[in-house]
Amino acid sequence: MKYVLLLYSDPSRAASLTPEQIQAARAAVMPQWLELFDYMERTAKSVDGAELDDPPTAKTIRWQDGEPLVTDGPFAETKEQIGGVFFLECEHLDEAIEIAARVPLASRGSVEIRPVVE
Repeated sequence: MKYVLLLYSDPSRAASLTPEQIQAARAAVMPQWLELFDYMERTAKSVDGAELDDPPTAKTIRWQDGEPLVTDGPFAETKEQIGGVFFLECEHLDEAIEIAARVPLASRGSVEIRPVVE
């Protein structure tokens, strides 16, 4: 079964940090990410993923009056924004849940697990 893990975080948490503080925070959590990557490689049938650029670089397209309307940034009724994705192929949902629970971001954001329609 194929799943996508959608990684959500609150970008306002980093808004008060300097670039140096952000870099230090990323370096501090990197061992946890490397441990996760190793676990996924050993556990899932296949793994792919990507970190997304910051929300202000996004564009959102909606149709209004029969025309596409482009707006800056993501539009969501929540302060959490999607920050990355993993694509997994697992034997079953429990395996995907186990992997999602190990995502370091889950302790300060959330990880949505969604089956991929084939």
